[in-house]
Amino acid sequence: MEEMEGIITRFVKLREEYGPTQGKFGKLFGLTDVSISRMESGQTPISEKHIKSISGVLGINENWLRSGEGPVYKSNKVSDEDAMREMFRAISPEGRKSVLDYINYVLEKEKKVVGEIVGEDKRADTSRKPG
Repeated sequence: MEEMEGIITRFVKLREEYGPTQGKFGKLFGLTDVSISRMESGQTPISEKHIKSISGVLGINENWLRSGEGPVYKSNKVSDEDAMREMFRAISPEGRKSVLDYINYVLEKEKKVVGEIVGEDKRADTSRKPG
């Protein structure tokens, strides 16, 4: 029980630093404010999945979160890709579909804009060539 109290204390410290509300902190991991509240009160255990997610998204040393030992942060920064992968894993299947749909939407918009720019450049180049 003492170990869990230590994890909860460190969890609350992180939430206050990154949150600052339970709802805002929970959104980082696809959790509700109620879920965060239950973890902080000890009603719901902070699972291995949560520890890995927090570690991946925030760059926190898993050993520090579990035991309080070692540095708080990982020695090397987590890449954007790693952080996004961890956040994606924490999202519900419905949420994942929405994220993927949005990413596809953005990619299509970018293709269209790039295509328009390239088309304009080609038109400008042909208009400059002597005829």
